[in-house]
Amino acid sequence: MKFSKRIIPLSLVALCTCAGLSWGADAPATPRPFGPTISAFGPAGTGFPVGKLGVLLNYQYCETDGIRKGSNEVNENDELSKNVGVVKLRYGITEGLDVRTATPLYDVYKKNNVTGAGEHLGWIGDTAIALHNVLMNQSKGALFDLAVDVGLVVPTTDVNSKSVDFVGNAAWGTGGAVGLTYSTGSHRLDQEIHVYTFTEGSHSYRKPTYIRSTTAWGYAMNEYFDMGAESQFDWNASSEKDGKSQNDSKNEWYAGPKVAFKYKPCGFAAGLAAMFPFARWYEANTPSEGYRIELKLSKTFDLL
Repeated sequence: MKFSKRIIPLSLVALCTCAGLSWGADAPATPRPFGPTISAFGPAGTGFPVGKLGVLLNYQYCETDGIRKGSNEVNENDELSKNVGVVKLRYGITEGLDVRTATPLYDVYKKNNVTGAGEHLGWIGDTAIALHNVLMNQSKGALFDLAVDVGLVVPTTDVNSKSVDFVGNAAWGTGGAVGLTYSTGSHRLDQEIHVYTFTEGSHSYRKPTYIRSTTAWGYAMNEYFDMGAESQFDWNASSEKDGKSQNDSKNEWYAGPKVAFKYKPCGFAAGLAAMFPFARWYEANTPSEGYRIELKLSKTFDLL
């Protein structure tokens, strides 16, 4: 895709530019990097401060680059442009235990390139709620931070003719996650894996069970700026309609560079990542994204 060929070098130039601007700035001896930028509900290994409320927004913009089956493009009959936001809340209950929520908001423009017809789909998806418990803490002498999640998906979507069943169809779900974080000097590595499965919801549709693996590396160039890279692999089983498999399983692996800005005095951070496909496989004809632009905004409030 022409846009993908242009944006990869532009992203790398932007990354190097931010690095160049920050190398000459005054910085503490060991600045710490911000966490993962891309939208993932898993825990990584760290906790959340007691009595603090975190409000986060993940935003993703992406465009499909054709209809694919297996690992090959079969046609360009349909084109999708996606604006997906995930509103997240986090609150520290006690040391090592916090609660997290994530609610997706989305708008998808679907265009038929054969007829020229187009339509907008979407609004709100189903909300995930999870308890997050830290089992090992690197700052207290452990080799790394280790945490687990236990989660529930509750039906908060508005099911109508414009909603997308894959994002939300008023179904219940349950799942869990494990996350690991390792920090050394100004480097931070995060690895998280989570799995969720769902009941049948509206339109007699059952969303596929999925496993997501998110890997992130961040390097704090100084007190304010980070650089790094992130990777996300998704495995989706087949969905079901009227109790029958739709034979539409898929695997996707996206990765790319990121930058982040932090301002600790007001508890604010922002991250930007550009993600590109490294491996894609689809059991059925499926629109596939040629790139993803990811933005994360985070603000922490002290409630105590």
